[in-house]
Amino acid sequence: MNDSANKLETCMKATNRMIEFTTHWLRPAFVACTLVSLVALSAPVADVKPAVDPQADALLRRMGDYLGQAPFFSVNAEVWQDIQMGSGQQVQAGRQVELQVRRPDRFHAEVHSTRRNRELFYDGKSITLLNRVQNFYGSIPAPATLDEALDVASERFGLTMPLEDIIVSDPYKSAMSKVVSGVHIGPVAVLGVQCDHLAFSLGKVDWQIWIEQGARPVPRKIVITYKDEEGTPEYTAIFSNWDFQTKLSDFLFNFEPPAGTTKISVEEIKSKNQAHKDGGK
Repeated sequence: MNDSANKLETCMKATNRMIEFTTHWLRPAFVACTLVSLVALSAPVADVKPAVDPQADALLRRMGDYLGQAPFFSVNAEVWQDIQMGSGQQVQAGRQVELQVRRPDRFHAEVHSTRRNRELFYDGKSITLLNRVQNFYGSIPAPATLDEALDVASERFGLTMPLEDIIVSDPYKSAMSKVVSGVHIGPVAVLGVQCDHLAFSLGKVDWQIWIEQGARPVPRKIVITYKDEEGTPEYTAIFSNWDFQTKLSDFLFNFEPPAGTTKISVEEIKSKNQAHKDGGK
């Protein structure tokens, strides 16, 4: 019995010596390996570029501040949009937009195309849509700020306000709300005006903007690509005649029904707009 106990004690001592040896010599090696692994994993992190290029972000913010802080402005735009006809063929439809904005609660836009001639009036109290081709109009009460009025117009009339992204009080915040990546591509001229070309992505939607260089950072061109839609259609707006000097009088934003026009319900207008979208422009 004593021999067995002695043998067990001897075995335990040997085991303990082995554990001490292993711990003493292998722990530093284990720690060293661990540190090397951590360094290897962390080294590439310093080289990872941010999802949005800081230069692109700064240029877009500068543009947003410039437009958002302007008390009033007017601009013209030539807009081209890919649409799908009933046959499935994809074509481009064009229109001209004349826009006047007076912050915080005035807006007027006139949209001309081969088939359509519409005007939108916002006077701080109501929004009115006038269809000059079919000679009707509709009005709805509106909130006292541009941002809220744009939302109401979309919900009630079933249409997107022309060039909405440059009208809102904070264009930068609106543009960047869902952006997942952005890059500054470089300088390029748009209709002879030197610009910075930026490109952003929302995942299923890509958009590009060309911002005028110099003291007046206004957009000169915007392209939106809808990657999740059949045919990957694009929307293009080219801007001209920016004016931040000419004051905009109240009469531009106050609607007076032209002679012979008929007032119809907002529901009818929304239905007509939806039918137009479904049938192509």
